[in-house]
Amino acid sequence: MPLEDDLMFGRDPRAKVVLEMAMKQVEKILREMQKSGMDLEKLKIKKYQKTHFTSCTCAQCLEANRLKNPHKRGILEEGYKVFVGEGGGDDE
Repeated sequence: MPLEDDLMFGRDPRAKVVLEMAMKQVEKILREMQKSGMDLEKLKIKKYQKTHFTSCTCAQCLEANRLKNPHKRGILEEGYKVFVGEGGGDDE
């Protein structure tokens, strides 16, 4: 899949290569899921972030507490969760 007009990564050719590799891996995983019999019609991909505990005393968390903004807490991990089928990841 060519990404010539992708403004998100500017003119950095390495970023485009990394994106293309990631897209190929995701496509491969989805094909494997489909081959194993999963119905991908109701596929949902949700972004998630796991932050530090509320009792954490690192500099970033102390600043978040001072500003009373939990979004500024330190992040332990972030990624994406894939839900297939009924009821997965519904926010409604």
